[in-house]
Amino acid sequence: MKPKQLGLVLTSLIVLGIIAIIVRIIFSGDSAYVLEGLLPISEDVIDSVTIESTESSLTLYKIDVGAWEVEKYPAFEPKMGEFWQHVFDIEQAQLVARNPKHHQLLGVNQENSTKLNFFLGPSLQESFHIGKWSQDVRLCYIRKAGKDEVYGIPCPRGNVFSANSDAWRNPIVYSVPYSEIESFDFIYPDSQQNFSLILNDDMTWSARNNTSNQLANLTMLQYLFQAVQLIPAIGFADEEISKLLDFDAPDGALRINTSETSNTPTTRLKFIKKDDVSYYVKLSSQSTVFIMDGQTAEFLMMDISDISVSE
Repeated sequence: MKPKQLGLVLTSLIVLGIIAIIVRIIFSGDSAYVLEGLLPISEDVIDSVTIESTESSLTLYKIDVGAWEVEKYPAFEPKMGEFWQHVFDIEQAQLVARNPKHHQLLGVNQENSTKLNFFLGPSLQESFHIGKWSQDVRLCYIRKAGKDEVYGIPCPRGNVFSANSDAWRNPIVYSVPYSEIESFDFIYPDSQQNFSLILNDDMTWSARNNTSNQLANLTMLQYLFQAVQLIPAIGFADEEISKLLDFDAPDGALRINTSETSNTPTTRLKFIKKDDVSYYVKLSSQSTVFIMDGQTAEFLMMDISDISVSE
């Protein structure tokens, strides 16, 4: 074996050994290695949370039981649920290192860490430094402010304590079961392009405009149903940009008409092209301006010829 290859093997063995030691400590259950002496930081106690990194910061505000806001927008409930589960784990975090010389390596030093602060009213309840996340180890490293000891909790993903406010917002533009849809209206600046998809009494669908009435292509119709069942965003427009966008004159709009018994109200999605790969989209009932994948947006702004059966 060549010296370089031998070095790589030895390095790998050392890394695996370190991981094994950490895992053994994490799951040993010895109370001497458990983070203790914390004030209560559970969701029912805390009123607000701040998260600060070197690039960004945010504040989470409790507005009701189980309901939170981030930067005046509703926080995504599944994301909040994941967050509070990991906060619960902090109270049983296991010791990883005691020596301050490991702070920089683990990313919990003052300069590089993410600061996590919990508030009860105006009072700071607890403060932590969150360190680097590695896909190989899948731990969140935690150091209580003012202390040297570093602890760890299992973290399957690396953005649990993200300081990016977009990571906490609801990324679902729109969602509706296909069985609750009665019709679609495709609306464009040139009204000659407008058409509708209508559910007929015999449960077939027709593509109609001012000059034609044709059966809808079942394959394309299924693609459309799948698309609107869950329309995801790839991001959110900045507030300054949102104010400049004229959604009274969009590049296209899709009105999804739902049945009277539907839990999802009839909604209009308005699209404005952002660049070659994405669109801004806004729902008539919301102030949020999402950013959507361009291919999905253009599919939802189809032409009648794309979905009607050729004669």
